[in-house]
Amino acid sequence: MTDSLVDVALLAFGGPSDLDHIPDFLSRMTGREPTAETLEFVRGRYETIGGGSPLPEMTARQARALQARLVQELAFPLRVRHGFLYAEPSVAACLSGLDGHQVVALPLSPFGSRLTFDKYRAALDAAGAEHVPILQGWFAGLGFVKAIHRRIAEALDGCDADEWVVLFTAHNIPVENVLEGDPYVDQLQQTIAQLVALTMPGDWRFAFQSKGRSGGEWLEPEAEDAVRMLAADGWQKLLVVPVGFVSDNIETRYDLDIELRRFAEDLGMEYRRSQAPNDSPYFIEALGDVVIEHLAHRPVERGAGGPHAHGPGGSHPHGG
Repeated sequence: MTDSLVDVALLAFGGPSDLDHIPDFLSRMTGREPTAETLEFVRGRYETIGGGSPLPEMTARQARALQARLVQELAFPLRVRHGFLYAEPSVAACLSGLDGHQVVALPLSPFGSRLTFDKYRAALDAAGAEHVPILQGWFAGLGFVKAIHRRIAEALDGCDADEWVVLFTAHNIPVENVLEGDPYVDQLQQTIAQLVALTMPGDWRFAFQSKGRSGGEWLEPEAEDAVRMLAADGWQKLLVVPVGFVSDNIETRYDLDIELRRFAEDLGMEYRRSQAPNDSPYFIEALGDVVIEHLAHRPVERGAGGPHAHGPGGSHPHGG
């Protein structure tokens, strides 16, 4: 087998692929054994959406699609493997299958919260990959924005955008993180500003969803409060765009598709929700651009010789 010049570790938080994996997933995520009450609470939600998270299989599909895209674009041997912080394959298991001349980590978390970046960095370091760079900062890239906008267009399905109010949602984080300088909210707002300009809805709001159960002060408004205010303002058509999620998961399939939908429809609103980018060609292209951009600007390795000493070569339509 030809040696790989570049290997990509595509990383995500993970999720339980079936009901039996819920205890292990929760233990890894929280660092403690879940209580019987917590298990019952979480199990009920996963049962409602089909018995497991769609995220693990989707991440595997994203990895396969990204490898095919990069091999096509770069025309040299390359591997993409996926790994999870809180499920199998773990980050360490992912890295064990990568032995390319250069290895890079691409977390499926475009928004650079310290809550995510620090966890990925710690997992890489614990696996002995202290020198593997993390590719981040692609939250406002044209390709990523285009992938979400395409999903919005699919959800509108030919309807006039100005007849709809758009609610952008993202996972909530504690207020203290923002006060300490976490860039998460600012980056989300930059992405949303581009989407609003492309979509031109009748109106729009930004709200937070799926806050933790540990108490404390969390960001506002929460999604239900935003929907309540929009209904009071007379809006009858609501399109929810989960801008903070690149893959559908329990937060989109249950918190939005079931709980928020029921809440909005009880207020007399028509409810639609755009899919996450998932493995759409637009999103895979955007991920490929992130890797290619990194390779195009990496330092030349003196003395390596041959193809190892150069970037991917040629030009790329979305390169910097």
